[in-house]
Amino acid sequence: MLIAIMPGPAPYAAQTAPGGRSGEMLTHLAAGRDGERLIRVGTTAGPRGLTYHAYQRTYRELPVVGGDFVAVTDASGNLMGTPLHGRPPIDVDVTPYLTPRRAAAAAHTRMPDAGSVSETRLVVFAPGTEQRLAYEVVLTGTSRNGRPSRLHVIVDARSGAIPVTWDEVLDGSGNGYYYDDTVIDTRRTSSGYAMSDPDRRGLFCGIQGNGAVTGPDDSWGNGSGTDLETACADAYYAAQQEWNMLRDWLERDGFDGAGGAFPLFVGLNAVNAYWNGHTVNIGHTKDSQRQLTELDVVAHEFGHSVFQYTPGGFDGYTETYALNEATGDIFGALTEHYANHPSDEPDYVYAEEADALGRGPERVMYDPSAGPRDEPNCWSPQIPDTEVHDAAGPANHWFYLVAEGSDPGGDKPSSPICAGGPDSVTGLGIRTAGRIWMTALLQKTSFWEYADARVATLNAVTQLYPGDCARFDTVRAAWDAVSVPAQAAEPGRPGTCGEPADSFSLDVVPGTAETDAGGTASSTVITHTTAGDPQTVGLAASGLPVGVTAVFNPPSVVSGNSSVLTVSTAKSTPAGTHRITVTGTGSAGSRTTTFDLTVRQSAPAPCPRHETIRTGTLPAGSTQYQPDGGFFRTTVSGTHRACLDRPDDTDLALALQRWSGRSWTVVAEATGADTTLTHSGQAGYYRYRIQARSGGGDYSLGYDSP
Repeated sequence: MLIAIMPGPAPYAAQTAPGGRSGEMLTHLAAGRDGERLIRVGTTAGPRGLTYHAYQRTYRELPVVGGDFVAVTDASGNLMGTPLHGRPPIDVDVTPYLTPRRAAAAAHTRMPDAGSVSETRLVVFAPGTEQRLAYEVVLTGTSRNGRPSRLHVIVDARSGAIPVTWDEVLDGSGNGYYYDDTVIDTRRTSSGYAMSDPDRRGLFCGIQGNGAVTGPDDSWGNGSGTDLETACADAYYAAQQEWNMLRDWLERDGFDGAGGAFPLFVGLNAVNAYWNGHTVNIGHTKDSQRQLTELDVVAHEFGHSVFQYTPGGFDGYTETYALNEATGDIFGALTEHYANHPSDEPDYVYAEEADALGRGPERVMYDPSAGPRDEPNCWSPQIPDTEVHDAAGPANHWFYLVAEGSDPGGDKPSSPICAGGPDSVTGLGIRTAGRIWMTALLQKTSFWEYADARVATLNAVTQLYPGDCARFDTVRAAWDAVSVPAQAAEPGRPGTCGEPADSFSLDVVPGTAETDAGGTASSTVITHTTAGDPQTVGLAASGLPVGVTAVFNPPSVVSGNSSVLTVSTAKSTPAGTHRITVTGTGSAGSRTTTFDLTVRQSAPAPCPRHETIRTGTLPAGSTQYQPDGGFFRTTVSGTHRACLDRPDDTDLALALQRWSGRSWTVVAEATGADTTLTHSGQAGYYRYRIQARSGGGDYSLGYDSP
């Protein structure tokens, strides 16, 4: 497996503030957003005189996590597009119910072995159209699988729910061994030479725990797969080739966009390679006969640095991390094609030369499902629940289609098209595909998802190639070919191209809603005629959680009109945030969008108010543990109070257990008709056990801890 370790958002090259009409328009954008402040955090120069200005937002002096956006200006300083499209003004109550200590305790349930709480800050959590007051808690320690972890946990400041977490540590997958007789740039020293770059600031190659490799002459390595100087020769060559590719093909100044690079170390004693936010570290193959220093592996890891050092950093959901992994694979393929080394012919398979695990290439971009991993070719609503390397499959597939097409010929492999996609896709060449992806990254925001990447690449192709119908059509068709649905925010075809007959778009506004279990919530489904004549669009919802029904009024509309979506929940509907897929089907095919329904955790009337609420359903004779099948930690002694509400015709037993160091021990059991308990105890690890002695059904547990 390959690891990537990601720190917080990094700075990027500062240029100039938006000028001309753009500054006035940004001021106009802030109008009507009471309590919001737009803060420019950096700018990056792009091709054709374009400039990308990254902004963060605050609301009533609280940072807005997920509220960042990118404004693009042309060579005259005029604003292009509408940067805050689809971002409603923030309107949340900034008074928390939870204290920071309670929020930290809730976060600890996601990483019980956290050594410390690095940060707890009150924020507004507002990715997309979602808005809630929350705490961002950062835990440092060891994850449940024993790996180092720096975990960000968003805790709802009013309900205690945890809508999302993300970890800065990702499990991933000269005369060199792979590349002999290469030319590398080194530095002359007083006693010889060092594998330290004289021009690419910050780049050198060393063996783990040491500085740059040095020698009496400028010849490096012996061609052995186990020799670490040889490994450095290969990896150093790969890093310099990627730097050159970024400069010559993508017009980017170094890995960080400001002329900077990062150190590279070989000799990691693991079947692994990772980026830790400031260095690339390379290990060996499973059989220990080769180092993982081939071009696409090294370029993949440095590709994470490019993703980190573009607007939005890496903060986000599973799809954000999946697109980060895809970026590594994309830059690996680009670097391999740029170097065009006879020992490693350019292709779209990853780590095939190293064969890290003895099973051939780890990923296959032209047909992700053909690789050894469980990678899908097509996007679906299940992608957010997919492991991040596997979830990169649709993006890798998209890149191959843009670069080579679905049937490129010339001994290049054909690439399948997902159900409902176009008949074929015509490739543009890998260099053009790389320029489009790099320009899209300059418009990236935190919590970037596949839908956002689709919009960003379509904006990128219109910015790079104004009026180019063929290139625009390829980028759009490739997204259709991997089942990423059309978005209301994406641009239409250039005006000189015309539009294919009869097309429509679909959106849900607002895209989120909250209700208590047993309650209802509503939103508006908006359709637009994007090409040709209006058409009848039938509406349907899928991915509904237990006990939820969805009704559209009316159930079908003529494109350009709207329908009201009403979702009704049951008392048995699990608490938490559930993603519902809304599909519109017309004569032009189907379009999908998503709607996030949050079912609040609330204490039933028979129990007094408690800060932490958990709900569940128990079949007769079964047992569950709370919170969420895990446990919680108290750092001080004090009183525990809990209340269990359950159906009148059931016998549910409630017990508080404490970890003794060897096993879980019952320290208190509930008494009374309302099933309540109180316990004074020492600091430690605790959990609640709920047993269905007779009967079964829904329950709600409320508890306070010291």
